[in-house]
Amino acid sequence: MELDWTTFILEIINFLVLVWILQRFLYRPVMNVVAQRRSAISQSLQEAQLTQQQATELKAQFENRLVDWQQEREAARKQLGDEIESERQKLMAQLQTELDEQRRKEQVLAARRDENLLREARQQAQVLSEQFAAKLLSRIADPALEGRLLEMLLEDLSSLPEEQRKNLAAAYRDNQTPVQIISAFRLNDAQRQALNTAMQNTLGTAISCEFREDPAVMAGVNIHIGAHYLQANLKEELRFFGEVLHHEE
Repeated sequence: MELDWTTFILEIINFLVLVWILQRFLYRPVMNVVAQRRSAISQSLQEAQLTQQQATELKAQFENRLVDWQQEREAARKQLGDEIESERQKLMAQLQTELDEQRRKEQVLAARRDENLLREARQQAQVLSEQFAAKLLSRIADPALEGRLLEMLLEDLSSLPEEQRKNLAAAYRDNQTPVQIISAFRLNDAQRQALNTAMQNTLGTAISCEFREDPAVMAGVNIHIGAHYLQANLKEELRFFGEVLHHEE
């Protein structure tokens, strides 16, 4: 079989034309499309990497912020706990102060109640003592006891200080009324004369006396010279006894 060069050359020319056509109208557009696809894919990959990097950074920021939030939360919780504890301590201290004040007031009230009860007991005891003394003295009061009290008064009159004598004498002169002599029982003539003489010696002048009885005196004598009093009787002794008890209270 002989080779037909003409045909062979034509085939080569056809092949070359086909290659050029393919390259011109198919290969280049395909390559351009591929290049565009590659560029798009590369850009997408870069965007994806950038997005991933941003996501990683955001994740790191979020994690850091989360740690900060937890720290801030713990700090806020601790601060709140400290404030609550401080307020609790303050309230407890205030409550303790109020309790102490209330306890002190109750102690003061209790002390006052005790003082009032003690005062009432003393007053009751004083009243009972006065009643007992009055009852006892009223039972022993008689003319004989009155006579002894009169003797005591006569002794006291004889030993009065000079200054007191002058005051009594001036009161008698200014009053110009009889000396009032009050006794629980009727005085006999001798007792009246003794009193009249003792009063004249005390006042240094002649006097007139007016005698009368008053059972309230119980026993003894009560002498009125104007606004002045000379007393030696159970009634005044009983009153003095009550005053002593009241003063001791």
